[in-house]
Amino acid sequence: MRWWFKARRGHTLLPLALVVFTAALYAVQDTTVLLPAITGSPRVALALFVPVPLFAILMAMLESRLPAAEVSGVRSVTRLDNLLVTAVVATAVLCSVFVAALQGTGTATTGGRNALFLTGLMLLGRAWVGQGAVMLPVGWLVTVAVIGFRGNVPRSWTVIALPADDLFAAAASLVVFALGLAAQIRSSRKTA
Repeated sequence: MRWWFKARRGHTLLPLALVVFTAALYAVQDTTVLLPAITGSPRVALALFVPVPLFAILMAMLESRLPAAEVSGVRSVTRLDNLLVTAVVATAVLCSVFVAALQGTGTATTGGRNALFLTGLMLLGRAWVGQGAVMLPVGWLVTVAVIGFRGNVPRSWTVIALPADDLFAAAASLVVFALGLAAQIRSSRKTA
C-alpha cells in the first residue's frame, strides 16, 4: 500500500490539494463576481470555482499509474483508488465545515458539497475519456455561469450554485459522487 501511495504521489500532491482548497475557500468567503451570461449578468459566488484545484490534483494522482502492472497485480488498486478519492473529498467537506465555523457563516460548506459533485462528475467522465475528463467539471462551471441563472436566482439543475442548505443539491451531489465511484471501478481496470 505504501508503494501505491507513492506511485499516486499522495505524499506531495494530497497535502497541496487540501491546503489550496482550504485557503482558497477561506480567502473568497462570500465574495461574488459579476459574470457575463446569456440570461443577464448574474452575481456568481467565487466559491464555485474553489474545488477546481482539488479535483485537478486528484485527477493527476489517479492518472499517475502503471495500468498494466495494476491490472495484473494481486491487490485491488481500484478499491484503494476509491478509498483515496473518498478520503480526499471527505476531508474537503470537513475543511469546508471548519472554514464555515471559523467565518461564522454556513456558505463555506457549499465548497465541500461542490467538491463532492464536481469530483463525481470528473470520475464519471474519466470512465470514457480518461485524463481529459478533468475538463468536464470545468465545462459544468462555465455552463452554470453562462446559462445557469435566471436573473440572480440559480436554476435547480445547476446544483453547485444552489444555497448551502438546499437538500436537492446535497442529494444530487451524493448521487453523482456515488455514480462516479462506480464508474471508477470500470475505468481503473482499463490498460489503455
